[in-house]
Amino acid sequence: MPTLQSLDRGLRTLSLISLDPEGLTVAEIAAQLGIDRATAYRIVETLEQHALVTRGVGKKIRLGAGAVVFASRFQPQLIRAAGPVLQELADAAGVAAFLSVAQGDDECVPVLSAEPTRQTILQVGYRIGVSHPLARGANGIAILALQPATQDDSEAVNRARDAGYSVTVGELQHGAIGVAAGFEVPRLLGASVGMVAMEQVDIDRLGELVREAAARLARLSRA
Repeated sequence: MPTLQSLDRGLRTLSLISLDPEGLTVAEIAAQLGIDRATAYRIVETLEQHALVTRGVGKKIRLGAGAVVFASRFQPQLIRAAGPVLQELADAAGVAAFLSVAQGDDECVPVLSAEPTRQTILQVGYRIGVSHPLARGANGIAILALQPATQDDSEAVNRARDAGYSVTVGELQHGAIGVAAGFEVPRLLGASVGMVAMEQVDIDRLGELVREAAARLARLSRA
């Protein structure tokens, strides 16, 4: 399907800005998008008019309050419920915990995370809002395991369906161990709660923890 070039560029600009906490200049946006500065300036001006971006120190462009408003409208009940659950999960296991949702039929997007209160030496870099294939990573596989079984299911999906949680090693980040459980959410294609560690962990214990957390979130999202 053909796309609207101007809209595509605007959305790509928002994505680039969201990934850089220090913000980007118009020149940097132009360079990363492969467009001229005048076009990049017009994109920024348009986004600024809708409060989606704002200009900070050194003319750096950062996300604006409008982006926060949009984010707050995405499954607010689930996001509110997930915060404390993820924090409890991270503290109980001593590793980072994440909430992910399905995006279409093929992608998984982490939307919320929590780090253990007692920080460990090895931390996993997991970008919120950056999608990855559903068929890769524990969180995506856990979501696929929610669906009725088919002959095309991978061995990883079948194992996750049987166990009630998925386990992957090094699929999204070298050396990272992921454990996740999926759950149903009204008006979503699927969601999962998971943990990721960079060192040896008790897989069975983490599996039980994510299954319990997924069950809690499923109930809370329907309350």
